[in-house]
Amino acid sequence: MSDLGTLLIAHAKLLTARRPGLAPGATLPPLERRARGVVADPTWLADYRRVCGLADDGALPTLAPQLMAASLHLELLADGSFPIAAMGIVHVANRTEEMVRLPNDASLDLVARVVGNRETELGVEIDLATEASVDGAVVWRTTTTALARRKGGAKGERAKREAPAAGVEGGASRSVIVRVAEDTGRRYARIAGDLNPIHQRAWMARPFGFRTAIVHGTWTVARALAECADDLPAWPRVVEVRFRKPVPLPSSVVVSAWRREGGAVDITVAPPKGGTAHVEIRVARPAD
Repeated sequence: MSDLGTLLIAHAKLLTARRPGLAPGATLPPLERRARGVVADPTWLADYRRVCGLADDGALPTLAPQLMAASLHLELLADGSFPIAAMGIVHVANRTEEMVRLPNDASLDLVARVVGNRETELGVEIDLATEASVDGAVVWRTTTTALARRKGGAKGERAKREAPAAGVEGGASRSVIVRVAEDTGRRYARIAGDLNPIHQRAWMARPFGFRTAIVHGTWTVARALAECADDLPAWPRVVEVRFRKPVPLPSSVVVSAWRREGGAVDITVAPPKGGTAHVEIRVARPAD
């Protein structure tokens, strides 16, 4: 929700900052940023819904508070004591807890923290936690996991996350083809506060190893949840996400949903011709 000039300056700093890297076995500093009384701008919220295909049901979309905290995330990554270069960090998983139904005009106190890291075969995984509170009570929480590859590290598929694989048994209750336009990354970038070149145009993404631009993972999740809104359990609920491979721009994807015992819903976003899913999602009631 920051203005474009502020975002451009912040991203320029991230692109040019020199970082020493994190030594094997080292721990990231416990950085934290806060903002009080954050309310979603109605125009911004309408644009967000329009780009992601979300209906206005009067409640903040699942990942809206995460985007509302984008400036806090940028401040954490730009902090001089954060040793890992932000460019090249890959989003691998997300776990969001929605404790209550938040209205569009909810006034949120936001806090974003660097909460941990661990070594994997592919590099170091980083956990970034974001919480939203109303009147001192936490009403929404997400943990974002990102991978920073180490030079010479193993290649191949990322280690599997704890969230169960979606759509492996039974027939889908919903399946629809979604066309992802070439300009989706650019349209979503300003809304999300993420101006990473890999989401802009093909020629900007190629130096980072992509043949085309790719859309933001949080757009893919929001678009999938929009398609499956009628299948989702009510609040409180937990949304667990695994990002498997990026969605190229332009392209088409198949969004499919499966209803499970206990009211859980599994969702996949996959290529039309099959193969590895782009994203796997499970939406369920919280465990007792």
